[in-house]
Amino acid sequence: MRSRRSMRVGDWFNGLSILGIGVLIGVIVDMLFQLSGTAFWISAIGAPLIGGGVIFLGTIIDKLFDKLFPSGFKKPRTSKAKERKPFAILLSLPVGIVIGIIGAQFGLGDALF
Repeated sequence: MRSRRSMRVGDWFNGLSILGIGVLIGVIVDMLFQLSGTAFWISAIGAPLIGGGVIFLGTIIDKLFDKLFPSGFKKPRTSKAKERKPFAILLSLPVGIVIGIIGAQFGLGDALF
């Protein structure tokens, strides 16, 4: 089994930013769970559907634009062996979400929003 690479300076910044995004996602998830009735289901089901539709349309438009307006010669694909990400980077989003949900129970949502 290959070992993971060590943390670099950029990895610490990426990990902190991903952790911060996870905290915000956790607070938003907690706020969605506090909604009751129809408002919860509209936001919990509708928002991912709308977001997925926007991403889907964006990728289709990008592919269509690349077909209609090619940008000259493209480099041949070369595959490099990727190094495994550090374990701290992989855990930063789930830990951030858990921190956000727990923090929202103690009033972090009121302080942020």
